[in-house]
Amino acid sequence: MYYYIMETAGKKISDQEKIKDILGNLGIAGETVSPSPARTIEELANLGIVKGYSTIVAIGSEKIVNKVVTALINQSIDKDVALGVIPDSYNSNLAKRLGVIDLIDACQALKSRKLETIDACAVSPNKYFLTEATIETSRPNEIYMTLDSTQAGLPFHRITLKPGLVIEVEDWAKKESFFTNLLNKILKKQVDQKDIFSSFFKSDTVRFDSPKGTLSLIADGEIIAKTPIIAQNLPKALKIITKRDTISTKETV
Repeated sequence: MYYYIMETAGKKISDQEKIKDILGNLGIAGETVSPSPARTIEELANLGIVKGYSTIVAIGSEKIVNKVVTALINQSIDKDVALGVIPDSYNSNLAKRLGVIDLIDACQALKSRKLETIDACAVSPNKYFLTEATIETSRPNEIYMTLDSTQAGLPFHRITLKPGLVIEVEDWAKKESFFTNLLNKILKKQVDQKDIFSSFFKSDTVRFDSPKGTLSLIADGEIIAKTPIIAQNLPKALKIITKRDTISTKETV
């Protein structure tokens, strides 16, 4: 039932064994594989699908999760196959999306198997991510963004894409404006710059072109595309296991 793809690079053997022990104690042990020069993460995920496993579990960073997601969606998997995740950071956007707060919590969520159908973002050619990806520069830059056949040039420092397809464009250069400095002096405190200097867009598809050199779209530290970049929202693209809601009971007097 459970097929585990475990990220081993930079991971301690003791930590890997701890995860296996917890899964065994919960009664959800299964076949565990790890990527190698001979087998990539995508190839291992494809193998799990071919073997007929109903749950493919990615253990590790969001990078490995995105690669498993890429394999699952590209394979046009049966709707009964679900993605499970044991993240390596519980302060991450991914852990928050799953609703888990620690290793035990993540393993117990797998056992309870609450399924949720979620959106994913597709980036040409054949790359996917679940939480967010960014285009960022250290200096002011310009990018052309095309939405619904309408193109506009935008100054920016960072662009964030999230499933939905929610696009946030941040222009930090405006932080040095006269208005900002004056407002800070009047209020005698720093203004929440993100609220003032961010623009939000939502679309099914977006294209980015960079007139001043190539820009990279990065998800969890990995380059998944370079300009020109075309991103598309895929509604209800994947079934994923999330934590069950807890019901608290209060004693009545």
